[in-house]
Amino acid sequence: MAEQKTTVDVKSGTLFPLPFLVLGAICFIAGAGVFVMHPIISIILIVGGILILTSYEGTEIDPSSKTYREYNSFLFIKKGKAKTYQGIEKIFINSARVSQTVYTAYSSKSSSFSSTEYNAYLKFNEGEKVFLLSGKDKTKLLKKLRDISRSLNTSVVDNTVRR
Repeated sequence: MAEQKTTVDVKSGTLFPLPFLVLGAICFIAGAGVFVMHPIISIILIVGGILILTSYEGTEIDPSSKTYREYNSFLFIKKGKAKTYQGIEKIFINSARVSQTVYTAYSSKSSSFSSTEYNAYLKFNEGEKVFLLSGKDKTKLLKKLRDISRSLNTSVVDNTVRR
């Protein structure tokens, strides 16, 4: 009989914003392109590009041993310290209003863009809260959270619904 996977690994997102991810891809492609002429520079560029492209953050929860760890992963190696918990109270979602102001380069005009972002947290019985996921589409986020909540045998509470 196959052993059942006990840990729940929730990947929150990349550690670097989009411009750095593009830079990582450029480094990787440039390193591959100059490999024959400059192998040492090429290796540095390729490793740097892979380091940027494979970095992400997340939370790993092990209900069988009642431990969790928030981690950063570089080159698929997870770094983070495990902590214990007594029990999981719930997973909950809050909404946040996010706005960004963009200024034009040649004039003093600006444009502001606003949107709603949904943030999901895991709350332990001791009161500690851990960030899990965020997203702009609440339906997709709820679907992911329902899968996680089944694995952790807990409920999902939507705090964005007005009562």
